[in-house]
Amino acid sequence: MFIFVKVYIYIMPNRPITRKERDAWKFAKEAHSGQVRKFIGLPYFDAHVKKVNEIVKRYTTDEDLLCAAILHDVPEDCYDDYEVGLAIIEETFGKRVSELVRELTSLKDEIDDVYDGDKASYLSDKMTHMSDGALIIKLADRLQNISDAFTASERFRNKYFEETWKIV
Repeated sequence: MFIFVKVYIYIMPNRPITRKERDAWKFAKEAHSGQVRKFIGLPYFDAHVKKVNEIVKRYTTDEDLLCAAILHDVPEDCYDDYEVGLAIIEETFGKRVSELVRELTSLKDEIDDVYDGDKASYLSDKMTHMSDGALIIKLADRLQNISDAFTASERFRNKYFEETWKIV
């Protein structure tokens, strides 16, 4: 005898859960205004940043981690000088959030000068020295990028998969 049970899964929409996280959403959304996600043309904040935050939110409600997840691309994508972005984040969201975002910020000059443009080696080294919180966000970022890889060109997708394989 078989018993069939219908299971309804309600997936809550991703929304900020604290005032500080809501402020981070507003800040990041404004900072990324006009930017679009490669290959799909959707607003970058909605197509990537919110999704990284949603992944992190599955595993923690730590307010600073959730804020850092929302702000993780701001310094390198929204400011000519990433230090300016980090200073504004520290002033607005506190030292812990800015330290997490600093750990997540890729330094193009260092990738080019120290690693001869080998971003995978750079990230592999960087990730071995990250705090647990930053590593959670970085892995959520990679997972979200891998999840969207089907929208990318085959060349980009293969390069990204190879890079991720090397890092992990």
